[in-house]
Amino acid sequence: MSIRIREIKGYIVAVCAAKTKAKEGDIYLGDAAHHALTTKFSVDWVSEGIIKVEDEGSDDIIKNLMLREEAKDE
Repeated sequence: MSIRIREIKGYIVAVCAAKTKAKEGDIYLGDAAHHALTTKFSVDWVSEGIIKVEDEGSDDIIKNLMLREEAKDE
């Protein structure tokens, strides 16, 4: 799902791009970018104990790519 990152009343929110019209200042994230961020948060939140789930639902391919890329900079 593509999303728009937008400031509303001083808050940064994510809205569905299909259900909203573009506004000046929006940051558009296509399906792939949104999926990558979702995977990142899922992995990090589970590993940090913020959420606990049996299957964090992350995409294993993207998860592995992300973890390898982060490990390069350590």
